[in-house]
Amino acid sequence: MLSAYNPAAYPQRYNFEQFDIDKGLTQSQVTSFAQDSHRRLWIATLGGISCFNGSEFTSYTKTNGLSSNFTLTLAVGKQNNLWIGSARGTTTYNGLQFSNYGDHKKWVNRLVVDKTGSTYALKSKHLFKITGQKEQAVSITRDKMEFVTALNLDQSGKIWAAIHQKGIYSLENNIWVLRSRDSLTFRKLFITDILVDKFNLHKVWLVTSDGIYILNNNVLKKAYPEITLKCMSIAQDDKGAVWIGTSKGAYCITSTQVIHFNSKNGFTDNMVNTIFKDIENNIWLGTDGSGIFKFTNNTYVTFDETQGIQNKIVMAISNGPEPGTIWLGSFGGLYEYKQNQKIKSITIPTNNEDAYRINFLYKDSKKNVWIGTPGAGLWMHNGKQIIKVDEKYHDIAYNAILEDTDGKIWLSTDYGCLLYNPINHDFKKITRQFGGGLLEMGKDSIITGTQDGVWLINKQKASHLDIKGLEGSSILSMLKYKEYVLFGTADYGLMIWNSKTGSSKIINTKSGLASDHVYSILKDTKGIIWLGTGRGVNRLNPKDFKLIPNVNNDNILVECNQNAILQNGDNIWIGTTKGAIVFPVNSSSSTKVKPYIYINSVSISPSYKRDSSKKLKTFFKDYELEYAPALPYDHNHININYTGIYLSSPNAISYKYRLLGLDNKFNLAGTNTSINFTALPPGKYRFEVIALTREGISSENAANFSFEILPPYYQTGLFRFFMLLIVILSILLAVYIILKLNERKRKFRLKIKLEEQFKIRKQTAEDFHDDLGNKLTRITVLSEVLSSMIDKNDTEKRGILKKISNNVDELYTGTKDILWALNPKNDTLSQLLNHIRSFGEEMFNETPIEFRSNININNRDSRLSLDISRNILLIFKESIHNVLKHARATEITFSAVLNNEILTLSIVDNGQGFDIEHAKNGHGINNLYVRAKRINANLNITSGTQGTSISIMINFPTLKHFKNV
Repeated sequence: MLSAYNPAAYPQRYNFEQFDIDKGLTQSQVTSFAQDSHRRLWIATLGGISCFNGSEFTSYTKTNGLSSNFTLTLAVGKQNNLWIGSARGTTTYNGLQFSNYGDHKKWVNRLVVDKTGSTYALKSKHLFKITGQKEQAVSITRDKMEFVTALNLDQSGKIWAAIHQKGIYSLENNIWVLRSRDSLTFRKLFITDILVDKFNLHKVWLVTSDGIYILNNNVLKKAYPEITLKCMSIAQDDKGAVWIGTSKGAYCITSTQVIHFNSKNGFTDNMVNTIFKDIENNIWLGTDGSGIFKFTNNTYVTFDETQGIQNKIVMAISNGPEPGTIWLGSFGGLYEYKQNQKIKSITIPTNNEDAYRINFLYKDSKKNVWIGTPGAGLWMHNGKQIIKVDEKYHDIAYNAILEDTDGKIWLSTDYGCLLYNPINHDFKKITRQFGGGLLEMGKDSIITGTQDGVWLINKQKASHLDIKGLEGSSILSMLKYKEYVLFGTADYGLMIWNSKTGSSKIINTKSGLASDHVYSILKDTKGIIWLGTGRGVNRLNPKDFKLIPNVNNDNILVECNQNAILQNGDNIWIGTTKGAIVFPVNSSSSTKVKPYIYINSVSISPSYKRDSSKKLKTFFKDYELEYAPALPYDHNHININYTGIYLSSPNAISYKYRLLGLDNKFNLAGTNTSINFTALPPGKYRFEVIALTREGISSENAANFSFEILPPYYQTGLFRFFMLLIVILSILLAVYIILKLNERKRKFRLKIKLEEQFKIRKQTAEDFHDDLGNKLTRITVLSEVLSSMIDKNDTEKRGILKKISNNVDELYTGTKDILWALNPKNDTLSQLLNHIRSFGEEMFNETPIEFRSNININNRDSRLSLDISRNILLIFKESIHNVLKHARATEITFSAVLNNEILTLSIVDNGQGFDIEHAKNGHGINNLYVRAKRINANLNITSGTQGTSISIMINFPTLKHFKNV
């Protein structure tokens, strides 16, 4: 861009941005710059250091831990720690605290960190290497008296040093290599700074007390003798321009020119102590008393009061009557700019103050320059002098002018549209509407823009032109492009109307236009359409009528003026309220550098006040965000602060963020630099934020912060498992209790039932015994009475009586078993066994058969159900009867043994035995098996010549089970 301007021809104001103590800089005497990996700019001053993020400064002084406020040099280490050289030695800052190194009595004038991460310090003209907490002296020439005057790094991070009267050295693989020939001229030089050219590594720039020297392939020559000021510092930008800081301003050296920046063109006359190029190719200049200046390689320059214009509101621009001149009309008069000359004022021959408020300037085909004013008339420069054109008219405000293809002059005024007759200097009124712009559509066809849409003048007759969308709008500017007409409005933006089809298209702020007020339109020689709006300048591609993204440095916030636009050569001049802005048509922008973003801090607040005794970290700085904290469920209010670094245009930054775990989509871009998340539910989250430029270029990184909000104990899986287990156990317990209650009720009902049965059985036994006993006794007595009445020889009758007596006895005997079974007190195992034993003894009494018993139930007894007791009794009564009738035995043994919870009852005899298979055909044996099955007992019958054994085996617990059935 700089090569597009001739320094002698353009006394323009360059666009430097100044930062001083009023904007937050800690002190105005700047000595050094550095930039860390977060793109933050660090500034050393004689009052401490400042950190600049593009929006605000943060200052650090002795009160923060610096060894001295008199800081002289800065460097950034590989771990992003800041090295500070001051009047009291070397200090480092790791983002948390300051640490001091080495000798605090010596000044550190220069610090560099090479490509290996090693730090070198220049103290009192001697070189030191800092290792750990120690400083080690470095000898380059092995001369103890060597005097190091300059220290710097090249593009690759290699160290270069200048030693007084010795030469230039570079550190190559830990070996210092001489890079200059010994010469008398070299010995006389006192080198204060070194720059290895980025584009020619054999070219080394030397800043000396005698000016600028260049060492090229070991050949030393003095360069740029026009720079006579004392040189202090040097830097090079990405386009190859070399910047020199001097005792009065700065120089920029390109391949085509040398520009001196000073107070006359937007800079300062103060000393420039240091120059620094940041990652975005911005040039920062640190001055001695004026703070810092930023030059962003702007693609425009400005003409305003600093170049001699009394009022910076430039309302009109045109080519001047002489070749190479440009006329500027402002609210402070008429001015002429000419190459190789300063801007000069042009006098309009009138005392009317309105003549110094120029509304338009226009150069016609006859090289006359027309001058329109808001109340001092219409003037024309005819090549010799400025004359008044409208002597017959007064108080007309002239707003626009147009020369058609026939040479006719059309004027748009507050009085309407006028046609000027150059012969009689008369005006013909064509329309009555207030005019704002003029456009030739074709032969004898003119469009005039008014505050109520547009009017078509055809053969000097006017009619309203009905275009949908322009009804009632104020037309500020117009341009014809092929079959399209572009209307710049005061409220709707830019309307593009197709004169053939009648279709239209609107471009406004929603489409990206800087403002909906379009004051001026111009198509340059490259075919690009320029739009001067109420809030800056836009460009339009005529092929598709889409806005061309501005270079960031073009996003100036200025209000353009109506129809104040001109192409002169390769430059576009636009009149604004801040002067005349000049853009090169072929502006070449630097390579786009993406912005950088980082998270400043994260603060966490609980949803309710917690117990102060429970300490929990709730604030995290940027260096503490590497790990993901796990937060309690009630610490779910998160505030995240972030900063996008884009030093070229800090105000052009917007942000998009998302919170993974809550929403995977980025939000719409906004300018807020902090975000609050409230009442976040438990879960794992990852916050991501990116920075965007106006052109939509995303930051090269996405700043992120991961964290987890732990669920409350009642939402954990373990708690839910235990709760589920408790519910299941509760259900089981409830079921168990219900079953137990039901069982208890059943047992209670059964108990009542059994007790009732016991009562009934007892009562039945007593009644049966009394009633049946009486009846049997009566039968017996009657039988005896009848026997006494019968003749003793009547054997037949006596036989019948005998049978009656036997039947009574048998009935009585059977009745005893029934009465025994009915009596509840006999419902025990011991009573049953004793009854069987008594029955056996009674049956074998007065017989030759010996009856023995063996009962051993280990003193364990059990109440039996009536069913079990009856079936066991009948099994053994049947067995005893069979032995008595059929066995012909001499011995019989009844045994009851309890062993391993198995109760074994048996009848064993020594009789003649019987055929078991044959016996099964009868009812007796089968009845035994049926009865055993009823009580779940195993019946075992063995028989042979040695006798017979009949036994049953019952589980002892089974007896208990059956007693409750």
